[in-house]
Amino acid sequence: MLGQLRRIVQDVAQEPALNNALAGLVSSVKTALATECCSVYLADYNEQHFMLMATDGLNQDAVGKVMIGFSEGLIGWVGQREEPINLAQAHLHPRFKVTPEVSEDHFSAFLGCPIIHHRKVLGVLTIQQSAERVFSEDEESFLVTLAVQLAAVLANAEMRDAASQSPSFKHQVSQLAGLPGSPGIAIGEAYVLQPASDFDAISLKRSDEPEKELAHFYRAVKITKAEFNRLAERVAGHIPADALAIFDVYHQLLDAASLGREIEQQIAEGWCAKSALKRVVEKFARQFDDMDDAYLRERGTDIRDLGQRVLNNLLDSEQRKVKLPEQVVLVAEELTATMLAEIPRDKLVAVVSLRGSVNSHAAIMARALGVPAVMGVSELPLLHWQSQRVIVDGYQGHILLSPVEAICQEYQRLINEDAALNARYQQDIALPSHTRCGAAFKLMVNCGLAIELETNSTDHTDGVGLYRTEFPFIIKSRFPTEQEQVDLYRQVLESYAGKPVVMRTLDVGGDKALPYFSIIEENPFLGWRGIRLTLDHPEIFLVQIRAMLKAGLSSANLHILLPMITDLAEVDEALRMIRQACFEVSDELQVAIPRPKVGVMIEVPSVMYLLPELAAKVDFCSVGTNDLTQYLLAVDRNNPRVAGLYDAMHPALLRALFQLGQQAEGLKFPISICGELAGEPAGVLLLMAMGFNHFSMNSSNLARIKWLLRRVDMADLTALLPQVLACHSAKQVRAQVQRFLEQQHLLTQLRA
Repeated sequence: MLGQLRRIVQDVAQEPALNNALAGLVSSVKTALATECCSVYLADYNEQHFMLMATDGLNQDAVGKVMIGFSEGLIGWVGQREEPINLAQAHLHPRFKVTPEVSEDHFSAFLGCPIIHHRKVLGVLTIQQSAERVFSEDEESFLVTLAVQLAAVLANAEMRDAASQSPSFKHQVSQLAGLPGSPGIAIGEAYVLQPASDFDAISLKRSDEPEKELAHFYRAVKITKAEFNRLAERVAGHIPADALAIFDVYHQLLDAASLGREIEQQIAEGWCAKSALKRVVEKFARQFDDMDDAYLRERGTDIRDLGQRVLNNLLDSEQRKVKLPEQVVLVAEELTATMLAEIPRDKLVAVVSLRGSVNSHAAIMARALGVPAVMGVSELPLLHWQSQRVIVDGYQGHILLSPVEAICQEYQRLINEDAALNARYQQDIALPSHTRCGAAFKLMVNCGLAIELETNSTDHTDGVGLYRTEFPFIIKSRFPTEQEQVDLYRQVLESYAGKPVVMRTLDVGGDKALPYFSIIEENPFLGWRGIRLTLDHPEIFLVQIRAMLKAGLSSANLHILLPMITDLAEVDEALRMIRQACFEVSDELQVAIPRPKVGVMIEVPSVMYLLPELAAKVDFCSVGTNDLTQYLLAVDRNNPRVAGLYDAMHPALLRALFQLGQQAEGLKFPISICGELAGEPAGVLLLMAMGFNHFSMNSSNLARIKWLLRRVDMADLTALLPQVLACHSAKQVRAQVQRFLEQQHLLTQLRA
């Protein structure tokens, strides 16, 4: 059964035309279950009905014509209940709808199963039989399992099919839904920086230039053969001669008399080189998978390995030929700091990440750069995006592919409105930081991603509330030397002379990996990261602290922040090592080195209950609302399946922050907010209402937040707070804040 399921799903995924894929699907299911009829209906949410899209057993003339409303018939009932319905006498059921066009009068047994993707019913898969019987548990299980596996494949197939149906796609089906990662709107050209190099990511495409495609294929084959020669030379003498024969087999498979000929034939039939390679490799690999002999089955792995290497070289060749557009919408499977570093800032207009969520590190980096971003857009294979014109709406989390000019003009109008709003915010940037009633607040910046951009305008901030030291580590191919760190930190510290600069010690692990220091864990967010890693590697921690101390000698504005603190023992050990570094630098330079102010990040819930002890050991604390939300709600912020549960407006988090602020005030323990919540209008209003007045955020948010806080009164915020703390859901919290902004006549002047 598993083999049948896998083959059916693979066949649907491989077929580029949706209609053909569905026709093959119903025939395969009918054969596998030995039933008399199999049909598939797809949902049309614009028209609110299911459309018969393919059948093997009903009237073929009804395909593409018969429509059943979402609340009509057994098909609509399956969609409404979102569960299988198994009936022996379907025609006697009160929900049965007579549809003469489909010619199903002779069928009695009915089994319908919904196809659901991301909580949305995409369609209904049915089987029918003339005998009056309830389908068996095995048959029902088969159909349910198939529907679950088909859901993502069908979602991708629908979008691929729509994308190839211009111009209708451009008018109707061009919108993809993701998660809003960074606010703003941008129009540009999609640029896939690092294409996925696996066959699952390759969507089948045709080409009307077979000579060019053949040339691409031959070039990739030539490079692949050369790689095999180098590999054979490298291992010769280390393995038996007969084992080296595998490389000769690979050469033979690539020759025109073997796989090469099949691929050439596919290209001649109109497929592009990647698609031809995919079709042939998957065809032969499946044939080997189905063989009884264990040795021959293993050859399927060889075929896939061979195809993978040719595919990598095809993609590398294509990537080198793609010219960087003037307005880059960077599209990646999963965005990294090194990807951002490769795109000139003056060309980068937006970011799309197929993986990740609103508070993944990718989204945080996009917000730090002030570019719109949409996360978790997985409906299209990565390579399908290349060179398409794209509109990125970071407010709504929407993507529009290949939009018509009228749509571009409308979004350009919104971009112009954004620019006008930002210009209005900038008018307040140099004014005093106090509310309408005179309550003072401090606004600092989070930085560390782009030094040139983050230090070119330091006059209108109160310093750096969070300098992320991990980015210089991430973009290098090795650990930076002590002197390299000194030079970098000095540039930041001197740029903010006279203002505090809070430098967080190396915080890697979780979703921030070093390319040269691999950490493989089943649950990295609960694993070896932050201070846990650096305390285990004092050679890393001490070098970084020494570099900070040397860099801050002349500016005297260094503050050190310890991330991912869980208990007091970690604080004690970190302070001991900081004292050791002070002694070493003092001894080396023969100057007195005073210990800088040291603080801890409040992001692990345990330390919220250790505040009195922390206040006796360190000088300040800073709340990282991103990780605190993640850990308090037990939600992996990078997992799109549970991204909807990650919400910094969750009542539990807001109540925890309120209690934290009250306790810190009682202890006279300096506390600030450096998480993303501080840069959101609703978030900063609630934090001010709780008594926080020291915020650090991305520089792109400074002007807007200052403009907002200068227009509110603490008495009004104090009145708002009890209403918010009494809310039972994040939705209620947002409604309360929105009502407040409306009453203050501020809502229309904010785009949040």
